[in-house]
Formats: sequence, C-alpha cells, structure tokens
Amino acid sequence: MAVFGGPSWTWSPRRRQYYLHNFLTEQPDLNYWNPDVQDAILDVARFWLDRGVDGFRLDVINFIFHDRDLADNPPVDLKRPAAMPTLFQKHVHDRSRPQALAFVARLRGLTDRYDDRMTVGEIVDDPPLVRQLEYTCGPDRLHTAYSFFLLAAKAATPELFAEALTSWAGAVGWPSWSLGNHDVERFASRLAGSGDPTQVKTLLAVLLTLRGTIFLYQGEELGLRQAKVPFEALRDPFAIAEYTGGSGRDGARTPMPWSPDGPSAGFSTTAATWLPLDPMHRPLAVAAQEGDPTSVLEFVRGLILLRRSSAALRLGDAKVLAAGPGVLAFERSWAGERLVCVFELRGSEAEFPIGGAAEFLSVVSGAERIDAGVLRLPPYGGAVLRRE
Repeated sequence: MAVFGGPSWTWSPRRRQYYLHNFLTEQPDLNYWNPDVQDAILDVARFWLDRGVDGFRLDVINFIFHDRDLADNPPVDLKRPAAMPTLFQKHVHDRSRPQALAFVARLRGLTDRYDDRMTVGEIVDDPPLVRQLEYTCGPDRLHTAYSFFLLAAKAATPELFAEALTSWAGAVGWPSWSLGNHDVERFASRLAGSGDPTQVKTLLAVLLTLRGTIFLYQGEELGLRQAKVPFEALRDPFAIAEYTGGSGRDGARTPMPWSPDGPSAGFSTTAATWLPLDPMHRPLAVAAQEGDPTSVLEFVRGLILLRRSSAALRLGDAKVLAAGPGVLAFERSWAGERLVCVFELRGSEAEFPIGGAAEFLSVVSGAERIDAGVLRLPPYGGAVLRRE
C-alpha cells in the first residue's frame, strides 16, 4: 500500500505495465536493483557536487530498495483501524533492505571525494532510532540522519528525550534532531499543548542542547502554532486524501510572517500566496519579536549563540541524570567543560540538586538557585549551567 493512500501499483497505458510508487502516482520508484540506475543517480549527484552544492538531504533513503521478488508485506494485527491503509502492513519487504546500505556506501564514497560536503538522511521506519543508528554507523554510511522519533511524538516527556540521548550513547554515528518539519503538525501545537510561550521556549532549549546536529524548521523560532487552512485552500495531495477536519501537512507550510503588516505579512507583496496566511501568525512576526528580550525569537537566538560558543554543546558527550517526576536533566561534557541542562516538562514546580557551584548560562521562566546546591524550577522552567 502506498504511503499517501491506495495501492502502490499503478497501470501505465503507454508502457503497458504496472509501476511501483511508495508515495504519489506521480512519483514512480526507480529500480535500484539495476546497476545502470545506480550509476545514473551517482552521475546526477556528481553533476551537483561539481557545481559546489554542500551536500544532499536524502528523502526516505531507506525506501530505495524493495524485495527482489516483490513479496507482499504481512498484515499488522491492529486493535482498531489505522488512519491510512499503509499502516495495515508491516513494511518488511519495501523498506530498510540491506542493499540500500550498499548504495549509501557508494554515494558516501563519491561525496568524500569533495571537500566539506555532507549527506543527511531522512529515515522513516519502525523502530526509528535503530534505523537512524544503522544508517550512520561508520565512514561508509551517511554523515548524519534524523528519524521521526521526536517528530511523531505526541507528548514532550522527560522519557522521550532521555531515550533519544541514551540510544546514541557510545554510538559510532552522529544523530540529527528536529521537533518539527514540513511533514508534521507544528510542535508548538503538537507538543506544547498548554499554549504557554514558556513551554515553547523550554522545548526549544531542550532541542538546542541535545547531542547531535540540530534542525530548526522555519517559524519554530517564532513559536508558530499549526495554521488553520480551510479544505478548499489545501494544496498537499496527502492532506487532501487523508482529510478529517484538520490542515494536515499544509498547516505547517503556510507563509513565514516577517512583518505584522502587509497583505502577506512581509512574505509576499500580494495577498494571494500558495497557501493562505493564518491571521494568528501576524502578531508573532519577526519584526514584532525582534529586539524584545522576552520573545521566543530572541530567546532562540541566545541559545544558538550559546551552542556556537560551547564545545560541550556542539561536540560533547551526553549523560542523562536522575531527576524527579516531570524533570529532564542531562550533562554535556567535552575537554573539561561540563554543562548541566535541566528542564521541567510537566507544568509543575520542581527542584533539582545541582551539586555545588554552577554558573547560569541560559534560564527559562525564572529558574533560580534557592541554596548552594538546589535549583528551583517553575512550571516549564529550565536552565543551562556550567559546573565550576
């Protein structure tokens, strides 16, 4: 079954054959079993590398091979019907085939002939973290990859982020993390259900202190929530096909608001854009937040500067620390620099023993030391501290 609905086989009258497509009918799959196809793809990559691109973001790279005999996927024993037909199957024959890693090795070998180039993969499979590790574990794999482990999460719990960190402890590869992208509901709606900007700030602070490469999707630095797009304005075939009343992926793809004024909030000189602007995004525009020390935008800018200035945050190891209910705590360390990152994620006051003197580098919502060794965390509060 195709990811975007219906069967993954469509008849071509011109060729008088069925062709395979994991996604839309307009997206036929290439046959990577054919060595000429692989060579052609590498020629395309070489074309762009010769022109100076920095690298490639490889969409669902673990989908490129299917079972040689095109075997049917076995069914999933579901307790209730899934939203999409593709979820009725265990995708053992059309995803994450071992031959895909051999092609990744060829692509990595080509990329490494050029200086300062990068490959990042999007990995969609279950279990997500295992596949993410598999596709980055060595010099013949991708430089980094992200999965839908955080992107598909419905609750921002300490356990969620702790599992992300511990799964990569001692791993050969290098992870990437994002809370949102063009494929999922904006995290400010999906994970920050309280609607409190403080909760949004805390989740962004968690993201920007994780070990790995960080991707910040456009508008997240403004705290944008999922836009409301009426059905007649939807553009995404997937959003239309699976419509049940929401905006689907189009709700995360509306225009970036640069100014609170103008026909399209500074995104365009006209009011007619590919997707409509949600009026609730106007007050959160860049120009409205710029220079306001309490805004989400300036908070994120401060975190990015902190990450750039700290080798421990950019390169260091990550160790999850014991903490009370609702509290996420971990230590980042590198070459003698030790940072403690503590965040309250449940929306209740909490305390955390910081164990001695520490310098505050970033604070969310008034987190403060109440004595030499205890940190007080207000609801959704947090802090990044350097151990002295």
